Amino acid sequence: MNCKIEATTTVNPTENLNKVIEALSNIFDYDDLFITKNQVTVTGSSSSLVFFREFLEKQQIRDTTRQILLKVLNQDSDKIKLKISKQAAFVGKINIVEEDLSSLGEIEVIIHTENPEEFIEWLCNYDH
Repeated sequence: MNCKIEATTTVNPTENLNKVIEALSNIFDYDDLFITKNQVTVTGSSSSLVFFREFLEKQQIRDTTRQILLKVLNQDSDKIKLKISKQAAFVGKINIVEEDLSSLGEIEVIIHTENPEEFIEWLCNYDH
């Protein structure tokens, strides 16, 4: 499945940069890492989502994730946008949120793909 992913999160003054990077590393097997003064971004392709897909299955949240992604999908775009709890990612869990829940911010993920609906089916291993 062809795609390009970009996951970005802020690094707040009270946060340890290495822990923020660890949160991203727990979920994404990224190709590139970019660090600025107050932000960390990782980029990659579909192979970067191996951990993500495994977590969806282990946590038994594939159906819920699929429903959320289809709900937020913009039919006129080749992008899928979602937010993941940074705190959950740090402990190796995926928690997709629809709004910022933490004062520390969330991980904002943008997935560029030619066929977003097909991509969502692939990501969630949906074969019903």
